[in-house]
Amino acid sequence: MEHVDAEFGTLRKSLQAVDSNKIIQDVSVDHEQQAFLRKIRLVTGGRAIDSGVKSSKSGDSQATNKRKHSQPGPKHEAASIKRRQVILDPSFVQFQSHLLKQLHCTLPVGKARLPSFVQEASKEVERILKQSIIQKESHSAIIVGPRSHYKTAVINHHLSLLNQRYSQQFVTIRLNGLIHTEQAAINSIAFQLESRLQHLHGNKGADFQISSGSLTEVFEKVLRLIDTTTIQHTKSSASSRAEKISVIFVFDEIDTFAGPLRQTLLYNLFDMVEHARVPVCILGCTTKMNVVEHLEKRVNSRFSQRIIYIPGIKTFEAFIAAVQDELEVDIPNECATSWNAALKDSLLRDTSKLHQVVKNNYETFRSVVLFKNSILGLIAKERSIEAVITGLETCDWIHAYNRNQLETSLSSKVKSLSDLELAVLVAAGRVSLKTDDNVNFNLAYAEYSNMVKETNKRMPIIPQATGTSLMLESTLRVWKKQDVKNVWENIIDLDFLAEKGTIGLRISALAAFQASNYHTTGTIIPFDLRTYQMQITLHELRRTVPKSSIYYSWTQL
Repeated sequence: MEHVDAEFGTLRKSLQAVDSNKIIQDVSVDHEQQAFLRKIRLVTGGRAIDSGVKSSKSGDSQATNKRKHSQPGPKHEAASIKRRQVILDPSFVQFQSHLLKQLHCTLPVGKARLPSFVQEASKEVERILKQSIIQKESHSAIIVGPRSHYKTAVINHHLSLLNQRYSQQFVTIRLNGLIHTEQAAINSIAFQLESRLQHLHGNKGADFQISSGSLTEVFEKVLRLIDTTTIQHTKSSASSRAEKISVIFVFDEIDTFAGPLRQTLLYNLFDMVEHARVPVCILGCTTKMNVVEHLEKRVNSRFSQRIIYIPGIKTFEAFIAAVQDELEVDIPNECATSWNAALKDSLLRDTSKLHQVVKNNYETFRSVVLFKNSILGLIAKERSIEAVITGLETCDWIHAYNRNQLETSLSSKVKSLSDLELAVLVAAGRVSLKTDDNVNFNLAYAEYSNMVKETNKRMPIIPQATGTSLMLESTLRVWKKQDVKNVWENIIDLDFLAEKGTIGLRISALAAFQASNYHTTGTIIPFDLRTYQMQITLHELRRTVPKSSIYYSWTQL
């Protein structure tokens, strides 16, 4: 067996007892059974047709049993027929498809609509885009508003409308400050521009190689590439500005490039607006109200100072109207009519569960997008308009979504922390509240040590008959600083803490240098002194930490 083991590996023992005298017989029986089963042809409906070969009684009984198991019972068959009838209901299918596309913002051009509270900002964006695409003017503007308040959706809506008639007159380049660094943004501009022009006129731009070189060289190559591409006319004439293709830059999270050190990208973009021979439009989106204050003088002088504000919803009635606009279906459909009536009644009736859910959203997040996401499961999973309306009235799907969102939040992570991790996190929250969101390891450890000592002082003392006093053994131990460092790193990995230089606008030149030179950060600032910002406040910890915990009293200064 050694040569067998060497060639095929170690042979595993069989779990069943095998008689050596019946091996050949067992193999032959198994072979005959497999051959018989291969000759049975299965037909839809669970009926088996013999292929002309006569079988034994045992084979017939096996085939009969197989047919019995394959055929569904009357209850299952009725349920499957009913389910197919519900799915194939054309009225509900049309309503469901339209509403899902409406919630996902994927309706065809012309059928999509924007909420009423963004109409003024929408008109301004539409005017800028028309002047840039139709009249071939250069513009720059920054759209400021809360997160998930339709800043990018407004731009995409009007670009889709203009793309119907002027698709050959402009190209769109999209950038995102949370994804692209400066070098990545340059490469993305080059790649998107080459691909768009190749799609329009077959201009590959291979002679330019615009993605190589410094920032200034790359932007100069981009200008030359755009300058060589004009709108195709039937009559040959000299190229003028009216024949140029407009370039639209949609820049999400533009504030991430407004740091104190690196604003070269913004400088070159805004300089293109001022001096480019082709019409260029830059639309930046941000949630920072003071983004202009962080622009350098040379960048600010080239910016048009046009700020478009997306207003927030200020009243509960306006919030209900925004929710109703998002969920109403305006198609000639019986299911749509029933849905609109039930939706209006539930939203306006104070005692309905949907009204309470919307009011809770308004008083906490004030986010229409969050409510849309919570109702998607109800629309997608139900198979009849009655079930959808029932789910709208009970709000079970919405509550389940909210519970699921809570389980993936930082508040849910707090419940999974150990005692020492929770103690250090609460201590960091106390320091953050005292020092205006600035916390490092040394400050957090000092606060942790003080709180443990104060808690141990409050331990009760039991007098003894001998005249001595017995102090209960303290349940809290002051761990060494070296041991708590591992806990501090775990808290950072769980996203409870984030470095100052990686949040929003870079507030100092040193923070910007640290963010852009991560490998040298450890040699400049020691681990104990690195500044972090809490992602969960002490007030949120007080609502999350159970009252039975010994650290609950720490959550209040």
